[in-house]
Amino acid sequence: MAFEFKLPDIGEGVVEGELTKWLVEDGQQVTEDTPLFEVLTDKVSAVIPSPRKGTIVKRHFAEGDMVPVGAIVVTIAESGAAKAAPAAAVAVAPAPVTAPVAVAAAVAAAPPRDPGERVRAAPATRKLARDLGVDLQAVAGSGEHGRVTKADIEALASQIAGAPAAKPAVAAPKAVAATAIARGADEERVKLKGLRRKIYAKMRESKDHAAHFTYVDEIDFTAIIQLQDALAANGVKSTFLPFVVKAVVLSLLKPEFAYLNAQIDEAAGEIVIKKRYHIGVAAATEAGLVVPVVRDCDRKSIRQLIEEIRHVGEGARTSTLPAEEMSGSTFTITSLGKLGGMFATPIINYPESAILGLHKVEKRPAVVDGQIVIRDRMYMSCSFDHRLIDGHVGAGFVQSVKTYLEQPALMLAELV
Repeated sequence: MAFEFKLPDIGEGVVEGELTKWLVEDGQQVTEDTPLFEVLTDKVSAVIPSPRKGTIVKRHFAEGDMVPVGAIVVTIAESGAAKAAPAAAVAVAPAPVTAPVAVAAAVAAAPPRDPGERVRAAPATRKLARDLGVDLQAVAGSGEHGRVTKADIEALASQIAGAPAAKPAVAAPKAVAATAIARGADEERVKLKGLRRKIYAKMRESKDHAAHFTYVDEIDFTAIIQLQDALAANGVKSTFLPFVVKAVVLSLLKPEFAYLNAQIDEAAGEIVIKKRYHIGVAAATEAGLVVPVVRDCDRKSIRQLIEEIRHVGEGARTSTLPAEEMSGSTFTITSLGKLGGMFATPIINYPESAILGLHKVEKRPAVVDGQIVIRDRMYMSCSFDHRLIDGHVGAGFVQSVKTYLEQPALMLAELV
């Protein structure tokens, strides 16, 4: 008999995932636990195994499709059953979409959301919201598990068009029309999917909302490198990143820099100052850029940060981190390492309000106590959301981080 395998619930709050890669073909024999396909959600990337032994009769989605939880993904003819009908005969109609109930009432009373909470909506729904100038955070989804549907967006857009102008807390960004590129013979087209599609959406969201400005300064890392060498001599190997994390957190704890660990609730017109210090550490992988998170960095010593940063770095490269370690950051650090060049302008990990970029450490001549000497120096660039952070505040933050890194004795009490 034919077994219809549905996309399982692969994480709390996940209502859909992108099918990024098929690992089987129609007609292929599979056993229990044979990997069937890879799926990517907002929280996790997972390989889904077969629950039955048999033959793949039909794959119901293509690579790059968004698959709702509970939708039939693949039909398997179980071993020992009668021969399955041809693929066309066993095609399963798409699951009906639940009709929105009382949409007008739903959009009129959107429940409050945490600024860091991602609204559940398909990419096409998000595009429609942008085109109509509707803020997804203000929409109460009528779909399954609170998912926002196209009907919800259209209903709210109609209400806005027909109602007197409300007092907006924060002006919404104007929608930008999608760009079409004329097709030509001398080109290759690759479907925008998987992690690249999520990076695409995240960067566009950041640029649509945050008013970026960047401040750059040069940091003397000579003392940090000497400290690294001393630790290595005692069996503790480390990059300079744990020291940067500690310098950043000590600076964020200062009252004058509270807005650098904050987010804007655009729907409520409020600044949300975070009282936790979860640092995202951007990491390059073969699939693209990911941002694992080291939590509660204000409560950890440099020694603990060394271990945790090593842990999340390895997990990011091998795609083995659990979902909770890949989200929830309040401030992000990104590094290009040896490819860092002189400096760059990092893009804010929205809805955060700032991001720190690290570049290449090089030996350069510097003036110290009136003498020209060779020092290990790096350009460090920090981008800020100018809606929250004034220029002198951003500059002061970088100077604070610089002071800690150039005088690591200020952090040594955190080593044990």
